[in-house]
Amino acid sequence: MSTKISIVNVKNYENIPDAIVAAIKLIENDVNFNLLECKNILLKPNLLRASKEACTQPVFVEGVIKYLKESGVQMKHVSIGDSPGQIKISATQIAKKIGLYEVCEKAGIKFLNFEQDIPVHEKIEGSLRLEDYYVSKSVKDCDLLINLPKLKTHGEATITGAIKNYWGVIPGGLKAKYHMVGNTPDKFGEALADNFSWIVTNKPNRLTVYDCVRIMEGPMGPVSGNMKQWDLILVGTDELALDVVALEIGKFKSSKYVPHLRNASERGLGEYHLENIEILGLSLEEARKITPKFKVPGRRMTKFASFITRRIIYKVTKKIPILKKKMCIKCGQCSEVCPANAIKFLSGSYPEFLRRDCISCLCCMEMCPQEAIKPKLRGIGGLFHSY
Repeated sequence: MSTKISIVNVKNYENIPDAIVAAIKLIENDVNFNLLECKNILLKPNLLRASKEACTQPVFVEGVIKYLKESGVQMKHVSIGDSPGQIKISATQIAKKIGLYEVCEKAGIKFLNFEQDIPVHEKIEGSLRLEDYYVSKSVKDCDLLINLPKLKTHGEATITGAIKNYWGVIPGGLKAKYHMVGNTPDKFGEALADNFSWIVTNKPNRLTVYDCVRIMEGPMGPVSGNMKQWDLILVGTDELALDVVALEIGKFKSSKYVPHLRNASERGLGEYHLENIEILGLSLEEARKITPKFKVPGRRMTKFASFITRRIIYKVTKKIPILKKKMCIKCGQCSEVCPANAIKFLSGSYPEFLRRDCISCLCCMEMCPQEAIKPKLRGIGGLFHSY
């Protein structure tokens, strides 16, 4: 067996945190890192929107914190963050609305909004779509990445789970841009696999605690699909294997039709074949018996969703920096911090924004000492821009 995954039924435990601790302990002897040697542990939940159904449950964070504390980890070494890529709401605001921020405060762990990071420019070896790639500095700097995905359907990617959840390591404005290079479901799957390839190569110390207690299905996922009770937690270190097993539990046997899973398998980024995956705890057969079928969108739906995202949403909602000249002191700091070199500055002059090179990270706005830069959505006029 090349990888091990644990499955537990939360009904067999007093509460979800206890179930999470038990699920992690089932595979803890097989991880390739020493937990107590990790000094920068980052938890990566799914914070898509201000709705508990669409996000990793706060109780899942409680469970991981419980395990870390019982293992002797000091909370000063732990942080949590995400980048939802929403238009008008940040990860911090979402966390506060669903009760997750309160959990973090109580535990004494720092909450990070990846939108406020200066993106780090990285190279993905063998990249198919993401040639000009940036990742959050918080992710770049961590020495253990704990992935907290929630199983949901996804109009464009078919499913969002263990692999797709890493899309959030990219600061929000950039995610929208990267949708443009993945302009069909298959190409978007290649972009997702590119991003996952960077994770596998650069973050060898990883643990995934998969929220399959209440899953979201149907064509309205991942935002407002139908909720189904599964009462399961999956834990492992191989995200591809976890996604394949989750689909198998849901009686969806065509995981080869999920583009990013197929592409990740072709690149050797995890174990795809069930016969090479050892299940600990609840057996696969037992898990299948207690779960309803997982209903995913068809390929016509994913193609339509990809078209809408590519042609309309990105062009209209792209955020661009706008200079308020009355407040600008011509210091040039915005030009210095711009990771894309998209701000031209000459001493004594106002900065000039190069729209075609702008990656919408808004670092210039975050770092401006005079608050002279504000974000603006392109709106309908964006449909007529080529950038």
